[in-house]
Amino acid sequence: MNKIITNAIAASIVVAAAGSAGATIYEWDWEVGDPGAYGTSNKGGTFESILSTFNTETNALTWDVTFSDQITDGFTLALNNGPNPKGHAGELALLYVDVTSIPNPRMLAYAYNGRNSNNSYFDGNGEVSGNQTPDDIVDVEDRGGSGWIDHLTVVDSIDGKRTISFAIDATVINNKTPDYPGDTPWFGTGFDDKFGIWLHPYKNLETEYDPGNGLLTKWKGKSGYFDGSGFKTTEVPSPGPVALIAGAGVLAGSRRRRNDK
Repeated sequence: MNKIITNAIAASIVVAAAGSAGATIYEWDWEVGDPGAYGTSNKGGTFESILSTFNTETNALTWDVTFSDQITDGFTLALNNGPNPKGHAGELALLYVDVTSIPNPRMLAYAYNGRNSNNSYFDGNGEVSGNQTPDDIVDVEDRGGSGWIDHLTVVDSIDGKRTISFAIDATVINNKTPDYPGDTPWFGTGFDDKFGIWLHPYKNLETEYDPGNGLLTKWKGKSGYFDGSGFKTTEVPSPGPVALIAGAGVLAGSRRRRNDK
């Protein structure tokens, strides 16, 4: 993995959790070939590895996905604490990560409508026919987000790989009251000792935004997927800032060593 990205994730872990002794950070670390209940398609980019952390007290979420090629222009992502997120209408956030312009990557969040598609940005409720008003949480102009994005970066390495990384404060997402509540209480995004994922990367992605409100008006491209459920995570306790700094170094070193195999 590119050292810049690895260090950014480690730093985000330290900053996000430094003021919350006793909070718990959970980590999910996956590489292609790892066992589990999931399916993948590489049509939107060839999956190589994913590393994510979530702090249950601060709602700090980090994400780092590496593709073996450089065709991925963005992805949609829903996360939860175990089941496959697909179909969980009115319960989860769907993140839209747009890296069609690498110098100017963008991200926004909508309430996920439960459909097996990317259309939450124009149909807020997948449980009824027709397109209902989308349930937006935070737009690309960060209205209402209070600086929710710590960083969002894309790194293309000389060996032909692409790494897309972000760190966010998901509080604005997890405190959302959905416009179209589901049968299960709102969860938002994140995970704990279990991890569920619904990730769809896109190549040849085309996006457009409303200049008035910063919301999506177009999201079109060829999609792959990583859909899975019931993954076990690793608990990383955070006893204090000093230990956090050391622990972040261990996490970064562990990922570097793993990718060097």
